[in-house]
Amino acid sequence: MEEHVGQPPECMRMVLFEEIYLLKRLLEDLKGTVDGLLEFVEGRVTSISQDVEALTDVVNIKIDAITTDVRLLKRAVVSDTANNRPSSSKVKVPKPKPFGGARSAKELKIFLWDMKNYFQAAKVPDGEKVFITIMYLVGDAKF
Repeated sequence: MEEHVGQPPECMRMVLFEEIYLLKRLLEDLKGTVDGLLEFVEGRVTSISQDVEALTDVVNIKIDAITTDVRLLKRAVVSDTANNRPSSSKVKVPKPKPFGGARSAKELKIFLWDMKNYFQAAKVPDGEKVFITIMYLVGDAKF
């Protein structure tokens, strides 16, 4: 600078030194602020990482519990399905006698009682009982 403009006056030199000193102070303050922000961000990242690990542990515990429940339910369904399968060793349920429409309350009661017991022993679903009962009506009872 001195080569191009010449020697600056002493007061100008003092101002320049003061400005340079102030700039150095500002840079040091800025560096301190940046360092403080860096420490704060690192602390938050560490805290968040710990929170994520804790949540991951909780989620894994929940997943394990749900998996266990699903396994138990599968076993129960398989067991229930196996118990309801028809097998050749089960007793054959005798079919009820058909009802011909006799005008006797006693015969009607016997027929209805037989049908009820047949449905219970054969484990017939409710939706099929009426149709099966109709198949056991003969003669005038069909009308």
